[in-house]
Amino acid sequence: MSIDESEGKRKSLENLILLVLGADNKKISQLHLQKEIFLLWNFHPSIKEFVYFIKHYKGPFSQDVKEAIINPIFLEDCWVYEYSNDELSGGYIYLNNKGKNEYLELVKKIKQKNSIPLSHLLNGVKLIRKIYDNVSMEELLLLIYRSYPKYTQNSYWKERIEKNKEYIAKQLLVKNIIDSKKYKELLEERLI
Repeated sequence: MSIDESEGKRKSLENLILLVLGADNKKISQLHLQKEIFLLWNFHPSIKEFVYFIKHYKGPFSQDVKEAIINPIFLEDCWVYEYSNDELSGGYIYLNNKGKNEYLELVKKIKQKNSIPLSHLLNGVKLIRKIYDNVSMEELLLLIYRSYPKYTQNSYWKERIEKNKEYIAKQLLVKNIIDSKKYKELLEERLI
C-alpha cells in the first residue's frame, strides 16, 4: 500500500468517526463508537476499504478505529478522548467546538456532492446513533453478539452477557428497542 493510499484510508476513517460523533452531539463510549462503526461497516461496503474488524475480547473490534480515536492525524484537536479505567467502556469521546465546526463543514460537502451513497451513509449514521446510543453497554453487546455470533469467539464478556441475558433483554423490551418476539428469541437461544 502506498503512503497516499494509507493516508487516504486514515483520512476517510477519521471523517467517518467525525460523522458518527457529530450525528448526536453527546459523549459516547469507545465501545459504542466501535460497535456503531462496525454496524455501518456491515451495511456500507465502501467502509470496508479503509477499516477492518476482528474478533476481540468485547466482540468486533478495530485497532484502526481505536488509534484514530486516541491519536487523530487529519482531524487533530476535533474531539476529546477521556480515558476510563472501567472494564467495558474503553473511554469516552465527544466533539469539541472545532470538531463541531468540522462536522458541519463535512455534512455541507456531502450534501453539495449530492451523492446517493454518501447521503445513505449520513442517514445510516444518524439512525444508528439514535437507536444504539439509547442502550447500555451490556444491551449493545447482547444485540451485537446475537446478530454477529462469530465475533463472540474471543469475547470474555460473552458468559457475563449470557448469565444476565434475561434482565438485559427485558431492558431492551422496556425501551422498545426490541419487540416481544425478539425478546423471546433472545431468551431461547444461547450465545455461541
